[in-house]
Amino acid sequence: MISYLFLAFSSYLVYTLVNRVISLRRNIALANAWGLPYVVLPLQEVGIIRSALVGLFVLPFLRLFPFTENWIWPKFMDPFTHWRYLRKYISNFGDYYVTLSPNSFHFASINAEINAQIANRRTDFEKPVEIYKIVNVFGRNTLSSDGPDWKRQRKIISPGFSERNNARVWELGLSQGQKMLEYWASKEGSSVIEMNVGNTALDTATLALHIICGAGFGIPQIWPNEDESALGDKKWAGLNTKKPAEGHKLTFKESLVSATSPQIIWLGIFPEWVLRKSPFKVHQKLLAARDDCMFYFKELIEQKRRYRRLGHEQDATDLISPLVKASDDAELVKAEGKGASQDEGLTEDEITGNTFVIMFAGHETTANVLHFSFLFLAINLAAQRHLQSDIDDIVGTRPSSSWSYQVDMRNLFNSMVGGVLHETLRIIPPVVHVPKINRGGLKQLSVDGKTISIPGNGTYIHLESTTLHRSRRYYPYSPSKVTDCSDDLDDFVPERWLQKTPNPPPEEMSNKQVDGLEVASFEVHGSLFRPIKGAYMPFSEGPRACPGRRFAEVEVTAVLASVFKQYSIELDVRMWVSDEELDKMSKEQKRDVYAKAQDRARKLIRGSQMMFTLKIEGDQVPVRFVKRGKERFADLEE
Repeated sequence: MISYLFLAFSSYLVYTLVNRVISLRRNIALANAWGLPYVVLPLQEVGIIRSALVGLFVLPFLRLFPFTENWIWPKFMDPFTHWRYLRKYISNFGDYYVTLSPNSFHFASINAEINAQIANRRTDFEKPVEIYKIVNVFGRNTLSSDGPDWKRQRKIISPGFSERNNARVWELGLSQGQKMLEYWASKEGSSVIEMNVGNTALDTATLALHIICGAGFGIPQIWPNEDESALGDKKWAGLNTKKPAEGHKLTFKESLVSATSPQIIWLGIFPEWVLRKSPFKVHQKLLAARDDCMFYFKELIEQKRRYRRLGHEQDATDLISPLVKASDDAELVKAEGKGASQDEGLTEDEITGNTFVIMFAGHETTANVLHFSFLFLAINLAAQRHLQSDIDDIVGTRPSSSWSYQVDMRNLFNSMVGGVLHETLRIIPPVVHVPKINRGGLKQLSVDGKTISIPGNGTYIHLESTTLHRSRRYYPYSPSKVTDCSDDLDDFVPERWLQKTPNPPPEEMSNKQVDGLEVASFEVHGSLFRPIKGAYMPFSEGPRACPGRRFAEVEVTAVLASVFKQYSIELDVRMWVSDEELDKMSKEQKRDVYAKAQDRARKLIRGSQMMFTLKIEGDQVPVRFVKRGKERFADLEE
């Protein structure tokens, strides 16, 4: 009996091995036939969970053996290889290549021409929505939908991202930037003259959450140093108070922060019933946060319905009201017996699902941009002074409460402020690659005057961002002042986005809408450098580009301008010298100690790990915000 089992098992192994070898040889032959550079991998996984398992277990195991250090293929098994290694290995393969294994064939592009074609041919190259199922924990949404389903949802969501909403974001960005400064000043060991901040990521996350709550949902929020009386008649139990509402375990902010943390991945690994029986507190805390957050979303949606019934619909400038309106209008048409087309309205499940996606995307990514912008400006003091000079030239001595969205936003966005925003997104994009899939047959693309073929039947496509954003082909560059590299495309140089003569407005700006969205006033007649289409993809490209792009651009511009009009940021050097010792130092000694802080900050940024977005894990970069004119290192700019 044992011998028969052994024979059966051996036969299965031989069959599997032969089959995999045949499949691998077939994929290699396809790559050669189409002239595509390739890297052979033993396995390749797709999806958040499976990619995480490769990164957590397979690759660390390989690194245990020193002789694997020079192997190329393990580098390409890393789902974030473009961030991990930047241009080190990728440049050997040109602007596009494939990674293939016995059971997969993946195409990767760092070519703007290819990216633009793939992104704009939405029906040919779909979004692999199956890898986004984890965001369905609150309901189906635009991120996890495709085809007519996505088109219907996008059509309903897009009107919320309007100029009216942009103006609201502008006001909140200016006021919340000021409130963040006041919060820092209120903390022990700080004052209005000098504020010590150990980790700006925590507070930019709070600020971004407040802005998306205000502009996205019409719910103002308060900082820990503020009293609830500041909310006036807009105080809603649990939604913006410091204690949970009746029937809730957490406040809205607490539940949202927990529900959008990296722990949400557990909901994608195990069925909910398994997590509910789990003895681990992390699982119970996650489910409690998810449940509370869902209840708050439903209460918020019902509140919007009541708001409409009272006749206040014309005053709504938030992002959720259009979702509720479309759903209610469709139901009304059906109730009147007139019928409703399938491209009208959202289900309750889709309203809560899209509410979550809007909140998560608007909170997480913008907070990250502000956090890294602060750190980059603390490292590059000359760029910071240039930024402040531009702000002074544009707004003069006027208080931020008088700054105009129509005029000041446009001028600031097209100055060094916009340069800092774009440069941060170039170096640290919200996502390291944009995924696509070719489910149909063979597709052809034009690149550099020739035609290349992309195989079908489920070929995954990655439009890479981090390497693309460092291409000499698409971006101005000079020799690096930081390293011995012949270009500065790995460095933070926001001046590369500034031009002496304005660009003529691109053709798309003459239309009413871009990617289905209303053109923002600050985008017209801009003077910033414009990479060619497909070369700059922090918000993706084409019809499926992020609808919140302008929301984020307005928010970051407002916060940077409001903060750096009043304050400067410097790296905290107290791990090397005390303040008393620093005061006695010569200029060269100060330069040496600041260089140590700069080197440490650069290494920590470079070591960022991809969670949902790139984040610094472990040790952080402490900084100081000081009143302008009180800087300790102002003479080190040159």
